[in-house]
Amino acid sequence: MAQRQPTARLSRTCAAPPAAVYDLLADLRSHVQWGGAEQSSDFRLLSLQAPDGPAEVGTDFSSTGTIPMSRKQWEDSSTVTVAVRPSTFEFVTEGRVGIGSSAMHARYVHRYEIAPTKGGSLVTYTMTQGQIANSFLRLSLPVIRQLTWRYAIPMMAGRGFRNLLAAAEAPSRASDRSKARVASRDA
Repeated sequence: MAQRQPTARLSRTCAAPPAAVYDLLADLRSHVQWGGAEQSSDFRLLSLQAPDGPAEVGTDFSSTGTIPMSRKQWEDSSTVTVAVRPSTFEFVTEGRVGIGSSAMHARYVHRYEIAPTKGGSLVTYTMTQGQIANSFLRLSLPVIRQLTWRYAIPMMAGRGFRNLLAAAEAPSRASDRSKARVASRDA
């Protein structure tokens, strides 16, 4: 019997329209802000190298990031595999921690599905681990691995996910405040 791939899924509504959320995701350089600088120091992006302009299928980028409960850092390369504005953005990440034959290697699929709602969007983020080799001890023990995927990863990834949605909503909020000032001035 095939083992199920570990998956974490987060879903939330936001006031931003789907195109605003999608455009932020496709702006790869923005990830280092909402998934890095605004994220907890124990689980965040530290650097990201990406081409200018909106990402499309086939766009490659690379990043480094911190790992909870470790001084080690991820180094990874990613490729955009789905880019359907404004509904779906997906990329596959090949990550490595350490050097040589004992380095941990893992493959993850990150998928964002964005649906319109009355007043904004419903955004669902799914992260699926495709492969892992030489995993940390805590990820090789079945009970710990299950707890990590059920609680720790959604909690840590949830911070960045909420930051993404807040960043997508920010221009809309600024526009609403500006409209309110004009309306009160005209009254």
